[in-house]
Amino acid sequence: MRYQKVMLLGVFVGAVTFTLAGCGQGPVENQAAAGNVSQMAGSTIPRPVLTAGLPLPKYTQKATITWWSWVPNAQTEVNIFEKYYPNIKVKLVNAGAGSTEYQKFSTVVQAGSGIPDVVMLEFDMMPQYISTGALQDISKYVGNLKSKFSPWTWSEVSMGGGVYGIPEDTGPMGLFYQTSLFKKYNLAVPTTWAQFEQEALVFHKKDPKQYFSYFSDTDGQWMFGLLWQAGVLPFQGSGNNWSVRIDTPEAVKVFSMWQRLVKAGAVQNISDFGPAWEKNLNNGMYATAVGSAWYDSEALVPYDHNLSSQKWHAALIPQWTVGGTMDGDWGGSVQAVTKASKYPEAAAIFAAFINASPAELPHDVAPAKDGGGGLFPAATEGFGLPAFKAKNPALDNQPANVDVFEEESSRVNAKFQWSPWSSYVFNELQTEIGRAFAGKESVQQALANVQQQVMSYARSQGYSVSS
Repeated sequence: MRYQKVMLLGVFVGAVTFTLAGCGQGPVENQAAAGNVSQMAGSTIPRPVLTAGLPLPKYTQKATITWWSWVPNAQTEVNIFEKYYPNIKVKLVNAGAGSTEYQKFSTVVQAGSGIPDVVMLEFDMMPQYISTGALQDISKYVGNLKSKFSPWTWSEVSMGGGVYGIPEDTGPMGLFYQTSLFKKYNLAVPTTWAQFEQEALVFHKKDPKQYFSYFSDTDGQWMFGLLWQAGVLPFQGSGNNWSVRIDTPEAVKVFSMWQRLVKAGAVQNISDFGPAWEKNLNNGMYATAVGSAWYDSEALVPYDHNLSSQKWHAALIPQWTVGGTMDGDWGGSVQAVTKASKYPEAAAIFAAFINASPAELPHDVAPAKDGGGGLFPAATEGFGLPAFKAKNPALDNQPANVDVFEEESSRVNAKFQWSPWSSYVFNELQTEIGRAFAGKESVQQALANVQQQVMSYARSQGYSVSS
């Protein structure tokens, strides 16, 4: 699903650990059960049991937890869960999407009251809230579920040996292209970025009124997806100790290619999901788009009203080396358990159940228009479901999840980490790359500026950083 672009400076939770409402650990519960699963190493909680196909602790205490989420049709998830865990009541709150929710969450954390038990966060926000002490390590409740998820997604919810949430959905990246235009101009679907650049120039020469693609220097999350796919590891660390490597040769290579294409007129630099972008997409002005597994349902369907004639398809994202197999992620979310929760075990069970239980996954994967969650699941069992394998009418009936995105999910670089300063980093990257693409500075200088500014900011927040 699409995640709201994050203009987050005002959302940033500072490096000071907040005093949170008291937390307690309740005993365990669950009603449906059978099966013998070995006890989790190092855990003092009771032996897990199979609950709707998922090894989770039983839970017998009565608990009411609050869940903040913006997933479509989320109440259905709650209803399914409560059939299996009738002692755990879940109060669903839609506190807004993306930065709107983060602002509210930061406010209640600072106030020490009104904090939900479970909160939906994007991957890039996890280190920010882990570092400030807003989230709780739930590894003793759910550590045995690691194998249920794409390996790289478990890395996204883990830090310093702890697990702070359950991966929900992801956005492995791919290349979307108009088959009608590729056929008209006899273009090949590019498998490398060098070929992408060549095809872009050929296309623009044949049809100067159209663009081969677009670039959005106002979308920091998308730009970091490009860096991730190129093998850039901008942040590595945990706790207060981090390394920052943004101005790398690989990063320069990524932005320089896009800058050349923008300068040549083959690619348009435009704010994605804005009015001008919507008009151009609707008019078929872009032969390709670098998007994510959710791009068809959250970009093409609502904004391109000529899908039947333009006939979009998806393909594996181009590689920086011939024969390469690396991808990045754009979008994706976590259900995290807060440090303030009075029922952390119940909250952890809920977060795990709704994202990995065979009882929930059919709903999660079903299209939102059909009452489902419309998610590309982090739990790999979801890849076998009929709704996941279905032909996609938005992509001329291509089964894109099977053809493209299941493989792309396996290619996402698990070494990539987000930092505790995503809010600041996105804004700085957008500003500096915007200046570079406007001809006010070089790409090298832009990335050097981001590197220096991020390191200075991190140090001002009390972090120890190196390059």
